[in-house]
Parts: sequence; structure tokens; C-alpha cells
Amino acid sequence: MAIDSHIHLYPPSVSADPLAWAVTQNEPYWLSCVKPSHGKSLQAWKSPSELLQDMDDAGVEKVVILSWYWENHDSCLHTLNWQTEWLAKSPHRFICFAPFNAKGGNAALELLKNAFQRGCKGIGELNPPAQGYAYEDPVLAQALELAAAYRAPVNFHVTDPTTHDYPGKIDTPYASLLNLANEHPNTSFIFSHLGGCEPLRNREPPPNNVVFDTSACPLLYKTPVYREFCDKVGVDKILFGSDYPLRVFPKDKRSPNFILPLAELQNGDLSPAEIEAITLQNAKRLFHLS
Repeated sequence: MAIDSHIHLYPPSVSADPLAWAVTQNEPYWLSCVKPSHGKSLQAWKSPSELLQDMDDAGVEKVVILSWYWENHDSCLHTLNWQTEWLAKSPHRFICFAPFNAKGGNAALELLKNAFQRGCKGIGELNPPAQGYAYEDPVLAQALELAAAYRAPVNFHVTDPTTHDYPGKIDTPYASLLNLANEHPNTSFIFSHLGGCEPLRNREPPPNNVVFDTSACPLLYKTPVYREFCDKVGVDKILFGSDYPLRVFPKDKRSPNFILPLAELQNGDLSPAEIEAITLQNAKRLFHLS
């Protein structure tokens, strides 16, 4: 069995007409990612029932449904309502992370408290440069302390500055992310996309309260980087994440699913014990699962 620590999900009201949703909610950045003005979109859409079937086909026990890094607080409110509905129907298969935008101020902090009371187990995915606030925002700092109080990990999007350009690519300074982790030592951080592989270029080891997920790596890197990352950072700091239903294998007509990213990880020169740690045990420990 496996746990996927990084997926996204949208209701039919959004997937049926992403343009209409983006215009109504004033979410141009999200639209540029899922429906770029130039080139083919890599975004696919799946219903909760299709998600559950894909999980069963690949032996995925649970998934972490991340919210998007919305530009507006109102979109966060909508997302929490979706998550509550999904959790009510599949509480043993889904883990939801609460949406957040620091521009919402006190209302954003109250939303987080409400989200935790309604079953959310974390915060994110966050991307301050895309959402319109600074890593130093005091409301974000309060949110991170709130996460520590609830033992709720926080997922941050991290861009690799060395990879090719793609729709929605935006700079996420790794130094700013490390500062947050160091300033909030009691908060657990997940840096997505293997932290943009920045730990491989950084001489200092990441803080103890930071782990990394593997989401979108097959799309970003021509050859697997898991062996090198394990050797540099440590297998105990890596979570399996697929970024489902993003087409991370765009040339494969079977994508998106969980089978292909799991297979790449399993063929990435890792031992069975390392694979089990990445795909299951590390997530169970982080999310306090028995």
C-alpha cells in the first residue's frame, strides 16, 4: 500500500468550465496553469469516484488533497466546502489540507481554525509569490504558529529555477522558505517538488522540521533524481507525491494515474526499505496515522 501526499481535486462545477470559474472568482494565475493561453494544457480532471478507482488500481491507501494557492480568500471558502463534502464521503481514504491566503487577514486565520475543526489535517499548497503576499507576512506567521498548535503540516510550492520555462512558473526563493522553517521550528513543513532540488545545491542540510514530496518530478526531470536526493538529504525526509491528475507523463496515454509515478520511483535505484519509507512510512509518521 502507499500514501500519496500531493494531489489536487476539483468539483464538476470547476472542471466542466475552468475559464468560467477563473473569471468569476478572479483567479487568473490558476487559469494560466490549468488552461494556458499558449501550448497544450497538462491538466486533467478527475471526479472523486474516478480518483478512488485510480487509487484502488495502484494500491494507494490514502491521498492528501491539497488546496490550490488561490489569489483570493473567497476561493478558499469555496475550497473548504468542497473538502468537507469529500471528507464526509471518504474519511478513511482522503486527507485534506486547508486553503489559505494571508491577504484574508483575520478571516483567513478563522478559516484555518474552522478547517481543522471540520477535519483538515494540514495547510497548503501555499505559494506566496503567486498569491500576492510576502513570505514575511505577519498573517502567514500566525498561520504557521496555528499549524504548530494543531500539529498540522504546511505544504509550500517550490520551483526549481534551473528547469525549463512552463505555464505558471514563478520564482520561489529557497532562502525565504528556509527562513520560515527556521523561524517556526515547531511547525512541520513540506516543500513540494523535492524542494525544486535546491537541497542538492545547498551545502547546509535542511532544517529538521522540513520534508520534501516528489510531486511532478517525472515532468520536471528527464532522469529520476530520487537516489541522489536520498543520499544527500536522507530517505526519512521524502514523501511520495504524484501531483495527480497533472499529466506528469505527457507522452503516455495512460496518464494521469498513480501507477506510473509509483513505477518510476520503484525503478529509481532505491532499496525496498527506502521505497516503503517514501511511499508509506514517512507519511504515516508525519500525518499521525496508526
